Amino acid sequence: MDIEIRLIRHVLALAGQRNFARAAEQLHLSQPALSRSIARLEEALGVALFDRTPEGAIPTAYGRVVIERGQDILRRGQELQHELDLMQGLETGAVSIVAGPFPHAISAGTAVSRFLAVHGGLRVHLAQQSPRGAVAPVLDGSVDLGIADLREWGDDPRLQVEPLPPHVGLWVARADHPLAGRRDLTLADVLAYRLICAVLPRQFAEHFGDCPAAGQADPEEGVFYPAVTLDTLSFGPMIAAASDAIMLTTVGIAAVGLERGELAILGLHLPWQQTAYGFLTRRNRTPSPATLAYMACVRAVEAEAMAEERRLLAHHLGPGFVSASR
Repeated sequence: MDIEIRLIRHVLALAGQRNFARAAEQLHLSQPALSRSIARLEEALGVALFDRTPEGAIPTAYGRVVIERGQDILRRGQELQHELDLMQGLETGAVSIVAGPFPHAISAGTAVSRFLAVHGGLRVHLAQQSPRGAVAPVLDGSVDLGIADLREWGDDPRLQVEPLPPHVGLWVARADHPLAGRRDLTLADVLAYRLICAVLPRQFAEHFGDCPAAGQADPEEGVFYPAVTLDTLSFGPMIAAASDAIMLTTVGIAAVGLERGELAILGLHLPWQQTAYGFLTRRNRTPSPATLAYMACVRAVEAEAMAEERRLLAHHLGPGFVSASR
């Protein structure tokens, strides 16, 4: 049978007072109400918990077992409530996140440092995955939060999604690349070279078509594998600066190479070459306070990244490009 915590409290109070009147007073009950409560529990268990004697209510052998176990149950319940209270106060607990390559490079990692600076008692696990790989752990409940491309998953009824601001995608190459400085570039021109990027979602494969030099689409997985496929995008600018390969990236990721004059932005800007990632949580699963606090940190970092992106785009491509790209 299911034993209510309330009834365990009644048993423990009576065991401590050995007197129905005093136990009832302690519990803020009437004596008849406490007597009925104990009698109802004894009837449900099929055993006597107390011997009613002139000396008072004395626990039986069965009663002593209930008292011992009941004390442990109440203690564990108090510990559970304490831990939940601490989590709500963001003093302890954990949050697990999986992020695709672009959000991992742009905001997810920086947000962890911001988060821990304020909530130092919390634990964080941040993993990086491909666009598709970032979704499965959210659906099976093994992570609290995904930050991944929403182009394929935005309408999935199993997921709750929140888009984050899109970042402009740019083609960058070494400063003296054969395509650098040309203004009449086509997508075919760019894809004639090896492409540097993370695994790209299906929509890019549809735009790319057949481009064996740039990479290869995988119809079964629904993704595009660039010729130079990176898990960590920060290596891309260095590879592009030392080869003929072209990187599809954001101005923030390529900023150092651009400032040093090692890289150049190619003159091809298409409306679909932008990020489209956002938060993914499992529908009908309430995010923990720690998860919500981390999401707030990501939003703040994203806002700063967008402001810096506008500044860099205006610097490298002119204010007119910034206006046209928004």
